[in-house]
Amino acid sequence: MKRYDRAYYEHWYRNPAYRIGSAAVLKRKVSLAVALAEWVIDRPIKSVLDVGCGEGRWQPVLYRLRPKASYLGIDSSEYAIERYGGRRNLRLGTFEELGQHVFDRPFDLVVCSDVLHYLTRSQLVQGLEALVPLVGGVALLEAFTSEDDIEGDHHDFQRRSAATYRRLFSDAGLVPCGMQSYVRADRAVDLTALELGL
Repeated sequence: MKRYDRAYYEHWYRNPAYRIGSAAVLKRKVSLAVALAEWVIDRPIKSVLDVGCGEGRWQPVLYRLRPKASYLGIDSSEYAIERYGGRRNLRLGTFEELGQHVFDRPFDLVVCSDVLHYLTRSQLVQGLEALVPLVGGVALLEAFTSEDDIEGDHHDFQRRSAATYRRLFSDAGLVPCGMQSYVRADRAVDLTALELGL
């Protein structure tokens, strides 16, 4: 069974020989997601949910961009929760168990980055059912497909086509709005055809 322990994070996030993505790449990704969410909701974001957040690396970057926005991370790694939970507001949980958590309201930005391609189809469908109602603005659902030449952790990688992800997201009630980002179908009516890539 795959373990997201200290050794995993040291290998994939801090070892220069294997590290995936730099601080600069992360900052650009967070900035893009924030800008897109704010374009859609037409105001600064106030809340972010990060599902499969790992060590909560998005939190300090978001704080620098939007210090008044709340951040909540959920991850299955007991190590990450123990080490960063208090200072980065992380809770223990999995994508497919998202429906077991209680939330007061939807989030302006929902993030699920580098997680979905490690889930079984049933885990993915179950988690999407709970995630979609939480999307108050934009969901960044970053996944790698069987068409992509990926670097990094191949253990438990689920080889799904881009078409399969599109169908699963659509069936869950999500509409693409560019760069692996999605809005709920009820919010899509406020966006133009080209914003939605139609």
